[in-house]
Amino acid sequence: MPIFEEFKMEMGKENPDKLQYLQGIIADNIICYRKKKGLTQEELAHLAGIDRTYIGYIENSKHNLTLGMLIKIADALGIECQDLLVKQFERTPIDELNALFPSVRKFQELAEVTNGINDIFQDNGGKLLQVLLITGLKDLPGREGNDAVDKNGNEYELKSVNIKLTKSFSTHHHMNPTIIAKYRKVDWIFAVYEGIELLEIYRLKPEDIEPYYTKWEEKWYNDGGKDINNPKIPLKYVRIVGQLIYQLGDDKIFKESHL
Repeated sequence: MPIFEEFKMEMGKENPDKLQYLQGIIADNIICYRKKKGLTQEELAHLAGIDRTYIGYIENSKHNLTLGMLIKIADALGIECQDLLVKQFERTPIDELNALFPSVRKFQELAEVTNGINDIFQDNGGKLLQVLLITGLKDLPGREGNDAVDKNGNEYELKSVNIKLTKSFSTHHHMNPTIIAKYRKVDWIFAVYEGIELLEIYRLKPEDIEPYYTKWEEKWYNDGGKDINNPKIPLKYVRIVGQLIYQLGDDKIFKESHL
């Protein structure tokens, strides 16, 4: 159930004074989140850039918050505004799932509408969507690998890495001269993740990756034409040689960075 639908149902049960009811929920949530983070009222006020007395009034349900003030307090607590609007500390994990999943469904709808990605949980679909929306590229379904195209028809190879797991980019499980010839024709986009957080995006041109193409070709011929299983490109190399086209800011808000 969407958060605000849940809120409306709660209000309709036994709370004719909706404003007072909401102030009470916000007050309880602020107190619980503040204590959970080990903050005093004074420390929370300092982080939010407001007076400590004001925090006291809010936690005693004696002040009607503006939206701007709600945002400041939520940011100081490291949570979203909507987390303060619905009872948070009597919820079971299934309650949390029900509260969160409408947003997941919207993310899936965005993926399908903009790039035809029919499952954000499959084949890095959710991460791929982030890269496509930031760079302005479009997915090319049905091709080998996570290929994309820009508005001028230029094609790209898309690669990603989760630095919590590895520090190298995977390439192809059957690397051979045919695949290398295909790769030599396009720029590569390398997305660097830490878990689900997209930290950086780099662009490398064919000449930037040529040392690896040459090395892979030599190995293929030296091994008697045996395909190479997923040779890697180190993250360190990408960061040194590549063009940085996107970097996550302190606000953790996505911004367009078209090629």
